[in-house]
Amino acid sequence: MNARYALTILRVFLGVIFAVAVWPKLPPGFEYRLAPFLTGFAMQNGHPFYRAFLSSVVLPHISVFATLIKAGETCVAIGLITGTATRVAGVVAMFLVTNYMFAKGLWWWTPSSNDAADFMIALALVIGRAGRTLGIDAWLARRWPKAPFW
Repeated sequence: MNARYALTILRVFLGVIFAVAVWPKLPPGFEYRLAPFLTGFAMQNGHPFYRAFLSSVVLPHISVFATLIKAGETCVAIGLITGTATRVAGVVAMFLVTNYMFAKGLWWWTPSSNDAADFMIALALVIGRAGRTLGIDAWLARRWPKAPFW
């Protein structure tokens, strides 16, 4: 097995993780579960700079952010599983996971964090252009070879 196929396994694995994570958020009312998490856990455990962001930006617009989280996780799951715009999906995954880590008071180098591991997997997928093996990105790269998204 070469490195391309190993990246494909990681790509699909991370896509499934995002699919499993977003599935319970899809029915209406996710914002009613998100708000208590943010006001309780994240406001006590998150990094100070992130708590300020949560209280001044996210919490007043909780419905918008709940929708953005669901949309982002859904797009990441679909993009990674199918290998479509994998680099974009990887960057969005890194952005989402960074927010999750900051809400928990963690950093990328926290060794016990699943979120940090997911961030590093997404980074490897972006660098390795993982969608070009067994993914739609292979066709997209032939069609538009200069595009940086695949």
